[in-house]
Amino acid sequence: MKNVLIALLALSALPAGALDWGLPIFSIRYEVAGGSTEDPEDDTLEASSLRNTVSFRLKEESDSVTLGLGLMFSGKDYYLQTGDYSYLKLEHDAAFRLGDPWKLGYALGAKWVTYPEPDSEGMSKDALWLTAGVTAAVKLLPGTSLEAGVTGRFALTDDPTDARQAYAASAALSARVGDWLVGARYRGEVRLPLGSASLLAPDLYHTASVSMQWDPN
Repeated sequence: MKNVLIALLALSALPAGALDWGLPIFSIRYEVAGGSTEDPEDDTLEASSLRNTVSFRLKEESDSVTLGLGLMFSGKDYYLQTGDYSYLKLEHDAAFRLGDPWKLGYALGAKWVTYPEPDSEGMSKDALWLTAGVTAAVKLLPGTSLEAGVTGRFALTDDPTDARQAYAASAALSARVGDWLVGARYRGEVRLPLGSASLLAPDLYHTASVSMQWDPN
């Protein structure tokens, strides 16, 4: 875990030496949430709990490059059942503008999830999630742009049967029509256990949305 965090911090500083940077923007956020919540993915009601989250975000940009580095700690305690957990997440992202129409980016992350209690077989449920993704955006017309991305996530666990991998692809189209901002977005994800035989029964998830916003400015 320590080596992963050091590697991400080092990668975040690589592009900075050759560019003229301004003062970085640093933000801190604390959030507390309690009670029952509804899972937006499957409309199920989650049990009552208390969550505390604190996050730090560092952003630095020049005319052609934007760099971001984020650190988040979150802990969730259930009121009436077991399953408490906490996680520490480190994320680094960058976006590079290539001329007027193109913008390329990448994101790297590590998330260490810890559980105070073992599973039913006495093994640790802790997991280290590693994330890597790339994005690309192109301006098709004035006010119209297309963005696409691919992301991979991998869970490393003490119990090999709990190890997971997930791959997601997304695409979004946004356009201005007069005083209206119109958008359409799609995201597909496949989740499966780690291992050669895991391709036999993947879990597939698809989400799509359209939006319209009035913006006279």
